[in-house]
Amino acid sequence: MRAWIREVDGRDREIPEIARELRAFRPSRREAARRVAEILAGVERRGDEALADYARRFEGRAPDRLLLGPRAFAAAARRIPEPLRAALIAARDRIARFHAPQRGRSYEIRIGASGSRAGQVLRPLRRVGVYVPGGPRGYPSTVLMGVLPARIAGVPEIVIASPAARGGGLPSDAVLAAAHLAGATELLVAGGAQAVGALAYGTASVRAVDRIVGPGNAYVTEAKRQVADRVGTDAPAGPSEVVVLADARFPTRFVAAELVAQAEHGEDSAAGLILLDDRPAAEVAQALGAAVAGADRRVPILRSLRRHGWMVRNLSRAQGIELANELAPEHLVLGVRRPRALLRRVQNAGCVFLGPFSAVPFGDYGAGTNHILPTAGAAVAYGALGVRDFQKPVSYLEIARGDLSSLARPALRIATAEGFGAHAAAIAIRSVAPPRSAL
Repeated sequence: MRAWIREVDGRDREIPEIARELRAFRPSRREAARRVAEILAGVERRGDEALADYARRFEGRAPDRLLLGPRAFAAAARRIPEPLRAALIAARDRIARFHAPQRGRSYEIRIGASGSRAGQVLRPLRRVGVYVPGGPRGYPSTVLMGVLPARIAGVPEIVIASPAARGGGLPSDAVLAAAHLAGATELLVAGGAQAVGALAYGTASVRAVDRIVGPGNAYVTEAKRQVADRVGTDAPAGPSEVVVLADARFPTRFVAAELVAQAEHGEDSAAGLILLDDRPAAEVAQALGAAVAGADRRVPILRSLRRHGWMVRNLSRAQGIELANELAPEHLVLGVRRPRALLRRVQNAGCVFLGPFSAVPFGDYGAGTNHILPTAGAAVAYGALGVRDFQKPVSYLEIARGDLSSLARPALRIATAEGFGAHAAAIAIRSVAPPRSAL
């Protein structure tokens, strides 16, 4: 196994101890922090000029156009092959169907006998940015995942940020067509930390957004962290990761396929296996070798597996799910007998894939669930991107004259206990009600 992924013996060890050891295999963003800070400062200071400079430095050329709109999206949708267009439409419809029930509801309650009321209304954000990585050919699937929940939430302005396709001056037609099908309003031709900076700070050409969402590499994730004091962001969403929990019923070739598919995202991706049976490590290594040999992107896959891949052996079913919850992975594959029974015990995971046929790439490519997910353990507090990420609650309170006395008494006691006399006075001055003619 040493040629592929690390092997960890879980026998006679505490689960938190194993989890600490495995977290050390995760990619670190520390090295990116300083460089990202410099890039963001450059964009804040020099705007469009900095975007062009960084594009030339990191991507080889400045984009032909900085901003694209619906006409360019529609033209690309006409250019792509019909089978791809049909596939994107089918994925769009399933993703929309999955996310539609997430719409929240406004509500109001009575808090007094005379008509005092409190409530909350949900408002869509005005303008959001969806980051879509470049990759070898662009990610139209990520366009759908980021734009559709925002559209369902009622966001009127949805800006995609994505770099030009490799060797080209614009993103791929597939990305632009997905923007058309999902209902995006603009596309900023920029990638990396500089795109995050443009969305957060604004430039002469790009108006700042209220929230930035979307997956990315360590630099994009770090950039979102650094601009979080200026703009809303989602959970850390990258680099990508998977944990496969497998017993004897899960074929070794399926195990290898999942690990290699995740490693294909890039050399900073992480793939882990919790093996609940006694199959030989050499069997897993052989299957991994076969899967890597058949892959197109062998170099980043090998680097990912060797740097961030791992396998834990000799755990019980209960210990395996405990370890998975400790790690809080982005993707959790339950390749076990009766996976639905085990799902009840999953507390921390971005998305769970049940049974032998639920490959993680089904979630990537439009089976319905969102593939913009929390990474690096953030699933302990965050879930998948959804409609609620694009809505904000606005609470309101209305106190009726007849309820002043009953509501004022406890409020005055608490204000006095906290030592806030002016708060108490603001309540008391209303409790001694003026004549009706004055109201």
